[in-house]
Amino acid sequence: MKKKILLKIFMLFLCVSNFIGCDKNNELEDKQEIVKMYISHETSTYIPLGSSKPIKCLLVKEEGEREYSRLPFEGITGFIYEYGHEYIIKVEKSINIHTHANAVRTKYRLIEILEDKTINTSPQWDILIDESNDYEIDISSRYLGIQGWWCIANPPRIYVGAVFPKNTFATSFDKEIMEKKKSINLYFNFQDPYITYLDDARLNKYLKKMKDAISSKEYEKHRFPNRPYIAKLAELKNLNDLWYCIDDNDDFAKTLIEVGKQDLDLKDIESLCVGKVVHKNFTVSMDTPENGLFIETPSNLNELVFVRSLTYGTSAYFLIASRFNYQEVLSALKGPYLEEKQREEVLKESQIILLTVTDIRQTANISKSFNELQNYLNNPFTNEPTFAYGYPIFCQGQYAKDNSLYIKH
Repeated sequence: MKKKILLKIFMLFLCVSNFIGCDKNNELEDKQEIVKMYISHETSTYIPLGSSKPIKCLLVKEEGEREYSRLPFEGITGFIYEYGHEYIIKVEKSINIHTHANAVRTKYRLIEILEDKTINTSPQWDILIDESNDYEIDISSRYLGIQGWWCIANPPRIYVGAVFPKNTFATSFDKEIMEKKKSINLYFNFQDPYITYLDDARLNKYLKKMKDAISSKEYEKHRFPNRPYIAKLAELKNLNDLWYCIDDNDDFAKTLIEVGKQDLDLKDIESLCVGKVVHKNFTVSMDTPENGLFIETPSNLNELVFVRSLTYGTSAYFLIASRFNYQEVLSALKGPYLEEKQREEVLKESQIILLTVTDIRQTANISKSFNELQNYLNNPFTNEPTFAYGYPIFCQGQYAKDNSLYIKH
């Protein structure tokens, strides 16, 4: 009797084990399902496999999950994330089992955006001066590097008359269209204008014309402006807010965050802020090609944009950590709103990291002095003849097909 009972128990155990085993096998099968996903307005960073460099990513969670997890920006096919937006989306979730690699791969594909809400938590610039125009595309921070850090400047090969596909214009500026172009006139808006003739619109020819212009008597009489073209500050909750303030150059933003962590004492501070100052020098522009820019029309003419003008200048970026509140720091910097003694006290109890970019190499020099900031504001252009004109801070583009203005979205 006991043997029969033990045998029945053993057979029942086998049945249960088989049932669980079957269930586990079913779980290891590829499957697809429709899920609701929540995407945070905040982002995070992760280090890709095989890399030591962190990059930004999404924070997401599926319906029913309590915690957000990291997902690359390209992790949802068909979905384009916009900073400062919070989303609820419907996605197709595909789970693929790689039995040989003993790994599970999950893919998401956007089906529908159910909700798109703007969350205004990013730092807001306090504009002190802004004389820029809507048709100018700001490229003043896009290609910058920092002296002595791994953040290397990558200035593009751009010049007035250069032509690019619209999908690289004012971004990577690559895939330049090299078909031969008609001759153009170049206009330098010095106080006494300088005009020259470019018979072959190529970079080496353009740089020669730039050298001639800088050596001209018109440029010798040119007066460098000492009033900033742009001056603005923004209060930061923490250093990571710099991602929002310098959103067109991830390497530059990340390195400035690391510089701040290394060189600022953030204990017992009342405020943290970032500032940007841009000085405009002069603009080089070309005449509008009435009968087209090319000698032989390219087949993809409708997709091409040419550089109509480049504005040269210099820029400065700075971080300030202070024992005074943000409004007091702002007042101490922007004008005679505090008594001199009070202003000196504010600056004395504040720390600064200053990055200045003054030449075509687009590599920022670092200093830690408010005197250096004042020196830059007093003399934003170096005395070196080769680099005195700065670097491209704004560009303007026009479509090659009809000379209409290119608007960067």
